[in-house]
This record gives sequence, structure tokens and C-alpha cells, in this order.
Amino acid sequence: MNRSKVKDMWIVVLNEIMIHIQSFVDKNVMEYEDKELEAFTTGLGMVSVLCKQMIEDIQGDIVDENWFV
Repeated sequence: MNRSKVKDMWIVVLNEIMIHIQSFVDKNVMEYEDKELEAFTTGLGMVSVLCKQMIEDIQGDIVDENWFV
């Protein structure tokens, strides 16, 4: 499997994680309130931002790799 295909798969996985994060925030199954809810959503938001940045980095790597083709 070439490196671009692996990176494409990582993009899909990271995107799915972001979808699940949003689902966790929307459902609030732990029924957090007030400061707990704020901490919960802030923490999940940080993970989502990290996933988004990782996707952007991977996409940049794919563009750089294909530049030589």
C-alpha cells in the first residue's frame, strides 16, 4: 500500500473521531452541568482541533508527495 493511501485512511479515521466528538458533546450522556460541562466540551473541543490540524498536515504531506509525480 502506498503512503498516500495510508494517509487517506488516516484522514478518514480522524474525521470519524471528529464526528464522534460532536456526538458526545451534543448528547451529553454523562449529564454534566455547569463547570463540568464546560470542562468536558473544552477538552473535547481541544481534541477536535488537534484532529483537524492533523488532517491539514496530512493533506499538506500528500500534496508535497504528489508534486514530484
